[in-house]
Amino acid sequence: MISLTLQTTASDTILFVGGGAVAERRLALCLDEPCQCIVISPVITNQMKAWNEDNRFIWHNTVFSDDHIDIVKQCKLLFICTDNKAVNNYIEAIARNNGILVNRADNATACDFTVPSTIDMGDLHVAISANNGGPRINRLVKQDMMNRYNILQIAIPRLKIMREEVKLLIPSVEERSRFWRTHLSETEFQAILKGQWPLIEEKLHHAISGIRTKS
Repeated sequence: MISLTLQTTASDTILFVGGGAVAERRLALCLDEPCQCIVISPVITNQMKAWNEDNRFIWHNTVFSDDHIDIVKQCKLLFICTDNKAVNNYIEAIARNNGILVNRADNATACDFTVPSTIDMGDLHVAISANNGGPRINRLVKQDMMNRYNILQIAIPRLKIMREEVKLLIPSVEERSRFWRTHLSETEFQAILKGQWPLIEEKLHHAISGIRTKS
């Protein structure tokens, strides 16, 4: 498994065929990206209707037909999310013949790419994939990580401020690395996860103050 970060531009199109819950989840990941999202489906979820009313994507309120082949050919990514196997096979074949990357909701083995579960906790962004082990595993791992790392939403912004202070006080990259290895080791990290961030923060401030005094 190889993880890639997709960089889109305003001229790129991401196409979704189908308007159910799966299409909604996939679409939600793309709405804030610099691209054009198009949905082809006679029925879409209420949430998708709300997004469409806000002009966040283009909706073709119809079943997929040959009139949409050019859209498939021109898209950067294709999400096939209908429950009609014959239609899905047909759309996938069009995409394959035109070198379009496909994610097919009803057939994991037909996917050129997968969409991992994601966690966004402030500055911490984590992608989770069980390599087609099933969405249940993804959800359980996601919940566990949210419980385990939630404290980092508080710690990371403050660590970023300290990092900038240390940069000003210690010009040498090697010495800065040594500072952080010494004062933010695995022991301190585990203490943070156990809810002892105030104590670790105090220790770090003390260490930085010691450098400032010597300077």
